[in-house]
Amino acid sequence: MNNNHQEIIYNNYSDDDVDSCQSDIEPSKIVFRDYTITASSADRDWENRTDETPYAFNVRLGGAGLENNYLMVRNDLKNVVAIGADKLILSNRQITANYSNVSVDVSDYPYLLLSVENINDNLFGTNKYLDNALGIMTPLNLLTKSFSECNYIELKNTTGKSKEYYQAPIGKLSKLNISIKTPFGENPHELDDVLSVKSITYLPEVSSNLASEYLVVQTTDYFYPEQHKVGDIIKFGSYVYRDTGVYSEASNFNTFINQDKGHRVIAVSTSDSTKYLYNRLYIPTPNSASVTSGDVTAVSWFSDLKTKSMGNLSTASSVTDSGKLLNYSLQSHVIFKIRVADKTTGFVANLL
Repeated sequence: MNNNHQEIIYNNYSDDDVDSCQSDIEPSKIVFRDYTITASSADRDWENRTDETPYAFNVRLGGAGLENNYLMVRNDLKNVVAIGADKLILSNRQITANYSNVSVDVSDYPYLLLSVENINDNLFGTNKYLDNALGIMTPLNLLTKSFSECNYIELKNTTGKSKEYYQAPIGKLSKLNISIKTPFGENPHELDDVLSVKSITYLPEVSSNLASEYLVVQTTDYFYPEQHKVGDIIKFGSYVYRDTGVYSEASNFNTFINQDKGHRVIAVSTSDSTKYLYNRLYIPTPNSASVTSGDVTAVSWFSDLKTKSMGNLSTASSVTDSGKLLNYSLQSHVIFKIRVADKTTGFVANLL
């Protein structure tokens, strides 16, 4: 949440209400504060909840929250007088329609509907999906690139309207149950952005060249190659190496894999060439390139782990780790504009 906000002050009185002998008393005022809230589906509890997706997720505003139920925004929003969907940022991934040769992306639709379950009836349209929308989101025009050349696409609220409660403000806005739908009331894509990890092994270097060595993440389920592809960022959650507690280097490996910045996918493949879908993602090892020597330098603990238990592709299907991974590159990001009303009480000024 961005705490930078604008303030609009209205005096709650007229000139006739102020007695000249009480000029040192400042009258009460209504202060309208505008907040910007950014909600990302990447921050949902994707490790435990299977009912949330990049197109349907819950946000809780203020308070301690309910564990595993909501994304959390720390600020309380009281006396809300207006809320509107400002912008939507989505992956512009072209994804195969089922197992056909036809690919679609979000720009194939004239608009997308952004709804918040507890904030509705802001629009009126010719079908029930329009009636329940908080915003009609359309892609911004691109001046230099076609939509297909962009990894992400920004959509704005065409109506520019906010849901207003000036006559009866919301005492406390505690949650936002967000959904993003097509004009037909369906998800823009059927995404499998969360995968269970079967094992992590490594692809050995070629001719002692560490630059040709990679980690191989084999997943329990298969996936479409368009949904997890080269260049994507994947983040691991609660991954535990199979020999944790046996070798000290396993703890180093767990820390490396579960790092918050995630890992770049550098290749995808399948363990079974007869399958239509894939189940392997390749990511860099902990080794790094030296700007001094120009070579890839080995990390000692990783070299030791390879020697002791790491295994290669021939063992990938026979060993089992634990944990899940999230494709960060497939997530949705929603920007809301919210206005709250604060009433300041009168106070005595110029006491000195």
